Amino acid sequence: MKLEVHERIALLQLLPTEDGYAGLKSLRRAREMISFDGDEIEFYGITSGYGPDGKPFTNWNPTKAMEQVKDVPIDEYVTDIIRKALVDIESKHDLTEQTFSLYEKFVVMYQ
Repeated sequence: MKLEVHERIALLQLLPTEDGYAGLKSLRRAREMISFDGDEIEFYGITSGYGPDGKPFTNWNPTKAMEQVKDVPIDEYVTDIIRKALVDIESKHDLTEQTFSLYEKFVVMYQ
């Protein structure tokens, strides 16, 4: 699945941290593939921290982000977890700008 920087960041926050043994192995592999390596962090200019309000933030260079989109292989088990989470978020009318394009890719246009 081709994912942009903001989608990868949103997915990392969306993936659960608890599951059975096999599920956690799949989720760990997915996190490793979705995550950013040192070269990507430098290329995209990714920084993170906490704002004055105490809320966490992540910034990156949007111009650089448009130059590269990563093709991330995600197995069916993790895809189902992502789809269920996004459907649940949408059913509560809680989609955000960060999750909107993921909803389109994993639910609306998923084949």
